[in-house]
Amino acid sequence: MSKRAAVLIASRVVALYLFCWALDSLSYLPARLVLIPHWTSEALHSYEMLTLEATVLRAVAFFGAAMLFYECGPRVEAFLLPAQKQADAE
Repeated sequence: MSKRAAVLIASRVVALYLFCWALDSLSYLPARLVLIPHWTSEALHSYEMLTLEATVLRAVAFFGAAMLFYECGPRVEAFLLPAQKQADAE
């Protein structure tokens, strides 16, 4: 197996992990949305809106990172398999 193939497999594994993490974050949304009518005080409303927005932002960030790792571009390849220094090569 070539190094490129190994990096591609590792990148896809990381992408799958991030995708599952994004789905996990989204699984909290229904419970938060059901509680919207029960937000009575202004402080509770602000707190719950902040946690709702953070949950959505976290899920979007995980999906974006998963797509980045799934495509396995040159930056991801350099991250997973850094170039060896000249001293290491000799």
